[in-house]
Amino acid sequence: MAIPDASMEFSKFDDLNDELDFLFSSYFKNRRSVLMPSEKGWKPNTDMYETDTELVLTVDIAGISSSEIKIHLQRNILILRGIRREPIHEAKRKYHKMEIDFGPFERRIELPCSVGADGVIAGYSLGFLEIRLPKLEKENQQHIEIKIL
Repeated sequence: MAIPDASMEFSKFDDLNDELDFLFSSYFKNRRSVLMPSEKGWKPNTDMYETDTELVLTVDIAGISSSEIKIHLQRNILILRGIRREPIHEAKRKYHKMEIDFGPFERRIELPCSVGADGVIAGYSLGFLEIRLPKLEKENQQHIEIKIL
């Protein structure tokens, strides 16, 4: 008796999941599966790492103008808010796959250490927002707004 290939089983599950997402998004004219509704919109993917001196976050937000992004630091919570606007298409389209989220987003990211307001750098390039936060030894109690360069 042959042992089934696990990668083929996962591939079938991924295909089924894609089809169900498309079915729900097509039927309800919604870009998001009704099985996973979100009151704050979509959530961009984020990476976070630290060095000896700073905490660095990279956020995948392609297609968003930096003027549409607001970043706040409140104690040890980094709050990202913004909106990705859907392009206006004149011709009617029949989608076969819809995976790109549009509309408002919000991410609240708990930071693993205290960070300072002085020396914070935020830059946006090639669809990635990078935020560099200097680490502090003592707890940060401030609320600051971070500007993107």
